[in-house]
Amino acid sequence: MKRGSPLKEVNGNTFPKNKPFNCDLANTPQVWIFQNPSINKLIYMEIDRFNTFIIGVGGQGVIRAAHILADAALAEDHHVRTAETHGMAQRGGSVSGFVSYGKEVHGPLIPKQGANIIISLEPSEALRSVQYANKNTYYFIDITKIVPLSIYQNRKLNYPQIEEIRTELSKITPHVHFIDATNLAEHAGNIKTMNVVLLGLAMGSGKVPLLRETLENSIKKFVPAKALEVNRQAFELGFQQGAKTEEI
Repeated sequence: MKRGSPLKEVNGNTFPKNKPFNCDLANTPQVWIFQNPSINKLIYMEIDRFNTFIIGVGGQGVIRAAHILADAALAEDHHVRTAETHGMAQRGGSVSGFVSYGKEVHGPLIPKQGANIIISLEPSEALRSVQYANKNTYYFIDITKIVPLSIYQNRKLNYPQIEEIRTELSKITPHVHFIDATNLAEHAGNIKTMNVVLLGLAMGSGKVPLLRETLENSIKKFVPAKALEVNRQAFELGFQQGAKTEEI
């Protein structure tokens, strides 16, 4: 792939810069490869590798959030690779996205205990990510529950309470932060912007090595024109909350 154009590689084929994500996701391997563009490196952060794991339930916008983050990292001259797992997404199953960027990025998957931040769009889904967490990992989690069908089918199973989830995650890292992102998204004007609220939260915390303006520009690329304002508000509400989060 030529330096200067973000190209997606699928089965040995590359796709043009202006259509980095326009392919049939259901029929192609979910590994994306980007090459950094030629821009002024001096204004951006130099990092070796930063790993973000995003997880949630089908329909919550996990993949869209991963694409936005990848696009922002690409715009700041980082090498970027992402991978996705869909599973039974259309039936409310778990969905996850891996986003790695920096100077030393050689594969799309995050190694065990290798995540810098983990964003969970559903509280119990955060428990699925523990293999990627370490003592320095930061968790950003929405508190709104989506109870899986298995809980209704088996009365012996119980959905864990938020404090139970916090306790388990705190055994790994002290940096566990819950937020009512769904409520903030509703306040912004559309509950579907909850994923953008969480991106704002992570950015506002100061733990994402990207510029706020870059991430905002990437959000604009991935939402319809009619939804720009509501997504702007969603990001701002999340950012403000992240800036106020204790001990971050």
